[in-house]
Amino acid sequence: MTAKVRVMIPIDVTASMIKAGTSVPEPDPSKGEVAWAASVSQVAGSERTYSGSIWICKQAHSGRAITPDLDALYWTRLGPTNRMAPFDDYSNTKVVGVGSMTYVAQPGFLNGLAVYGMEGANYSIVVRDAPGGTIMRSWSGDLYSQAAGLYELLFAPLVATPQLSFDDIPISPAAEVTITVTSAPDTRVAIGTIKVGDWRQFVESGTPGGTRHGAESTRKSRTLREYNADGTYKIVRRASSRDVTCSIVVDPEQAMQADAILGEVEDIAVPFEGSGLPKYGYLNTLGFVTGSIRADSTGVTSINLKVEGNI
Repeated sequence: MTAKVRVMIPIDVTASMIKAGTSVPEPDPSKGEVAWAASVSQVAGSERTYSGSIWICKQAHSGRAITPDLDALYWTRLGPTNRMAPFDDYSNTKVVGVGSMTYVAQPGFLNGLAVYGMEGANYSIVVRDAPGGTIMRSWSGDLYSQAAGLYELLFAPLVATPQLSFDDIPISPAAEVTITVTSAPDTRVAIGTIKVGDWRQFVESGTPGGTRHGAESTRKSRTLREYNADGTYKIVRRASSRDVTCSIVVDPEQAMQADAILGEVEDIAVPFEGSGLPKYGYLNTLGFVTGSIRADSTGVTSINLKVEGNI
């Protein structure tokens, strides 16, 4: 099994990077969101949106002009707004819409992107060198995996594509990314996570190179199970994550570069790909990457990677 192993150094996408043409409003009245306003009365427990986040009022007040992000005495952040849900680290906090959904973002320099948890029938991604500028890269397709065989094609429902990644995007300081998910009218569409940034590849040794055989992917359920003395149980269903472990061989001269990459992704959730080959897609995930570097022998250095997937 030979294939490149890489991680993405993500850009922190802020509310100001989301541009006109995005179909999800801020605030989103369909989700009951209400914008924060200065110097108005607020009651304890009320929720307001500000700068891409939902804030809950901790205690009633009136006449305050301090924004919630700077007013910890009166406000606590609950999470992202519906519009900004794809730009946190959790794929289970999805932005949800009906029929069609479009995001237009201008994050700056990037050479790749990854999208997780899309729901719908089709997708389209267009990268321009500037707002309304020349198209540098574009991709489109359906959001279903290929059938395993003829029986599955004829009789079984197609499996949704869980994740998509793209690379080889020319560098532009004002790049504009447009992501669209479509489905039938009145049908749910959603996006779990959008990550844009810089793909960093671990430079592999030519012999043997690539991800070693023995790479492993493990599904980790976050579902809560409560068992009673009589054998009955209660289940609170939650999302699952994917953990990945794998090893690669690099030239000793590339060991310090690998160490630098591991340092860049320390303690942040990043897209990880253990293989670029479709049949090894189960080695790709979104999570926290750690690794150890071992000098096996003269001219041979191995990197053992562990990725703890998140939801």
